[in-house]
Amino acid sequence: MKLIRHSLALVGTAVLFFSTSLAAQAEFVENNYVCEDAYMEVATACGDNAVAVEKKRLDKEQRAWLKTRNEKCDFNYARPMNNSVVYAMVSADVCVANETQKRSRVIYNEYDIK
Repeated sequence: MKLIRHSLALVGTAVLFFSTSLAAQAEFVENNYVCEDAYMEVATACGDNAVAVEKKRLDKEQRAWLKTRNEKCDFNYARPMNNSVVYAMVSADVCVANETQKRSRVIYNEYDIK
């Protein structure tokens, strides 16, 4: 009987933790959350979910940005080299550097990096 009561308590705690963890994740996704004010288990789950959601968002943004940057700064030349071609190659590299610097500023501001 004691084992059954202990098992039920354990299952109840697990269900409660899981449901509050899902609730914390749902709140985080909608940006209506404050992880710091939650109980330890919920705050930990909220923080873990915050990192996962931000990482997924940043990965998606980065892939889209890379595609755009590569299209804008593309250099594709398969003919003999001359001064004009070298200049175009350097221009493409400068384009990549400029676009990367712009993206760094966006990330810096968007994610409040200090």
